[in-house]
Amino acid sequence: MCGIVGAVGDREVSAILLEGLKRLEYRGYDSAGLAVIDSSAARIDRRRQLGKVQALVDDVEASPVDGRIGIAHTRWATHGVPSEANAHPHMSGEHIALVHNGIIENYEELRDELRAAGYCFQSQTDTEVIVHLVEQHFRQSNDLLDAVRQTIKRLEGAYALGVITKDDPSRIIAARAGSPLVIGVGINEHFIASDVLALRPVTDRFVFLEEGDLVEVKQSKLTIWDANGD
Repeated sequence: MCGIVGAVGDREVSAILLEGLKRLEYRGYDSAGLAVIDSSAARIDRRRQLGKVQALVDDVEASPVDGRIGIAHTRWATHGVPSEANAHPHMSGEHIALVHNGIIENYEELRDELRAAGYCFQSQTDTEVIVHLVEQHFRQSNDLLDAVRQTIKRLEGAYALGVITKDDPSRIIAARAGSPLVIGVGINEHFIASDVLALRPVTDRFVFLEEGDLVEVKQSKLTIWDANGD
C-alpha cells in the first residue's frame, strides 16, 4: 500500500519527507522517491530509488536537496513492474510533479487520449496519466489549483494526490477520493500524508480530509473545498 508525504515550510524539507517515508515503511513498498522545488525555483529536483527508503536517503546524503516545498512517495506496484521508471513522483515535462495513491480505472482511455494529443509516456503506471492531464489543463489556465480541479473530474477510481509545479513554488495542491489523506498543521508550515504517523515528528495537529475534498496547502494558509466546491 503506497504512502504519501508532502511539506511546505520555511526550512529545508527533504529531511521531513525522508523521515515521513521511513515511518510509512510498514505499509509495504518496492520503491521510493521525492521531488523538491529547489530554492531558486529554477527546477524540480527529483530522486527515485528502487528498493528501500534507505537507498533514497543515501542518494540525498551524497547529493543534498535544497528546497522548502516537496512531495515524496513509497510505491507498491499495481500498474507496471517495480522499477525506477515506475516509481513516484511522476513528472510531466520538467515543471509539474505528482504523487498518487489509489487506482485509476479509466487510465487506458485517458492514456490513449493524451498520446493522441502528443504526450509521451515514460512509465507503465496509471499515475502518469494524471500528471499529464494536470499539465494539459495547466497550459490552458496557468493555475495549478484549477488544473487539478479539472483533472479530478476526469478520473474514475480511487486517488489521493499531491501536486507541485516550479511555476508556482508556493503551494501543494492535494485531493482525495477513496484513498486516505491527512493535513498536518505546523507553525508557519503545513504537511500532507497518508497517515498521521508520518508527521508525528513535526506536528500533533491534523485535519482529516473527507471524500472529494480538494486542498490548497501553503506555508501559512490552508484552504479546503468539499466535493460540491464549497
